[in-house]
Amino acid sequence: MKPLSELPEGEFAYIVDLRDRRLTAELFDLGCFPGDLIRVVENTPDADFITFRCRKHDFHLFKNRARSIITNPTSFDFCLN
Repeated sequence: MKPLSELPEGEFAYIVDLRDRRLTAELFDLGCFPGDLIRVVENTPDADFITFRCRKHDFHLFKNRARSIITNPTSFDFCLN
């Protein structure tokens, strides 16, 4: 498991835990919950923010707040043979 702030661009992960009460309330109000699948849209080392997509909505967070979102990274490998 990793904090959201450490995931690279393009990574998919499930939200496992939200450790900041204020941020938890804000995300709940916006329809983002533990167990939701997210995708990191933007996470550059020079920037102080991260952008992720959850349920077709983009969220922009400062990295210090994103550290309180614990995720379980996953990968999708498809074989159509």
